[in-house]
Amino acid sequence: MANQVAARLSGDDYQHLYAWWIVLQLRMPQTKVRLVAVEDELAASVDDVTILHELDADIPDKFYQLKYHVDQRDVYSTKYFISHKPGSTSFLQKFWDSWRQLTTQDPERKVEIYLVSNWTWDSNDKLKNCISGQDNSFTEDFFEASVKSDIGKLRESWKKHIDADETTFKSFIRCLRLRLGYDSTKELEERVSERMDNLGLKSDINALFVAIGIIKDWIKNKVQRIDIQELDSILRKHDLLKSLDSEKCITIYLMTIKNQEFDLPPDHRIDWRHHFVGTHNRGHQLNDPNNWNSLLLPELQDLEEKINMSKFRLIKARGLARLSVWFAFGYTFSEMVRYTIEIDQQEKLWRTSAKPNPDFILNSTNNQSPHLGEPLGFVSSSVAVGISITGPIEDDVRTYIAESNEKVSALLFLRPNHELGRDCFQSAGDVVAFADQAKIHMRNFCKYWKAKKLLLFYYGPLSGACFLGHKLNAVCSEIQIMENQQPGYATSFLFTLER
Repeated sequence: MANQVAARLSGDDYQHLYAWWIVLQLRMPQTKVRLVAVEDELAASVDDVTILHELDADIPDKFYQLKYHVDQRDVYSTKYFISHKPGSTSFLQKFWDSWRQLTTQDPERKVEIYLVSNWTWDSNDKLKNCISGQDNSFTEDFFEASVKSDIGKLRESWKKHIDADETTFKSFIRCLRLRLGYDSTKELEERVSERMDNLGLKSDINALFVAIGIIKDWIKNKVQRIDIQELDSILRKHDLLKSLDSEKCITIYLMTIKNQEFDLPPDHRIDWRHHFVGTHNRGHQLNDPNNWNSLLLPELQDLEEKINMSKFRLIKARGLARLSVWFAFGYTFSEMVRYTIEIDQQEKLWRTSAKPNPDFILNSTNNQSPHLGEPLGFVSSSVAVGISITGPIEDDVRTYIAESNEKVSALLFLRPNHELGRDCFQSAGDVVAFADQAKIHMRNFCKYWKAKKLLLFYYGPLSGACFLGHKLNAVCSEIQIMENQQPGYATSFLFTLER
């Protein structure tokens, strides 16, 4: 962070910093957040931060209890949750009472209750295996364990402690989320700073102090509901918006679908619409397919050579273009020559310099060792990789390979541990983690099969194509990008990586 001479944040500010991290979701349209509350008077004991989503979003409202500890002298456990001093209420009882109050207010309302803490769960506690690494919920093992088993006995002790019937107890527990072992204060500072930077806000240590002060003022003045208008007003009032000229950068408009204006005026325009077949509703293939490498890629490379002489290394890319073009853009302005690319993904500004999210995992789905993939029985120096992000790609890839004259020796499919869909990527950190892991999977896969050519199929947002292209070095001698023709696939750019 900037301004290293500033004092570090104290542990007392942890809760306010986390609340600000949540509040910033108001500037992220894909999260569907309409209101955020701090010290929510309607949330009983889970009142630290509340997220209320758009009414038509079908996303549970979220209620957070934050517990920061200055060291790791203790842990949470089954016993800890139900222990209490005389005249006081246990952790579990507080969550139970809060859940009943929230669901009584609106029986149709979907809610999730979160405990967020830097303490972990006791490694000797049998319930440790019942906390899901996917979403911090309780797994089905917790509910299905026999009452005579260790887990069953612990479960029954909780049910007895709050005096709940079986059905209601299950409904309650299914709403609990235990986000334990969470960030240290320094890690949370970095996380919030990155989000502020990605959202076009000042993000040095002084900006974090200002943000904490804003949360404190809201609590002091009992501001119970913060919406996007309130947030934007506060950002302007406290001068937290970055000026457009605060960074030395090059802005490039990239168009193959439709001409639009964006938040920044362009230094360069790449308008390739006339090269594509059809209108903006179609146009996945070129009028002359040879032009992918004979015309378009050289044009990008010529532009990069000009920009390289300017010594600017931040490229702000805007525009509506096909995925193959975003692969080529990222490949041209590569991390290998120290470029950082900023793209606009559904009104979010994401950069290739973001810290990878360790919770975003990309896995092989071929039911074999991740680097082996699936042998197809052909003797060939070519292999294929299919990556699913927005939706499943496997059937389309298999169809193409079965009908193609170019045979491949092996096939690898990759999917994230998140639900597929347009919102699979939630942050720049997700996309950076995706690109990093995809590169490792592909490099190991190609090395194992001694491949000289890789056919790359991708179904996902433009950010994934651009960020992965940005890292496509030292993977395979040739990488053939496949463009979805809707239906079917056709070859587009061919990257020769011996450069």
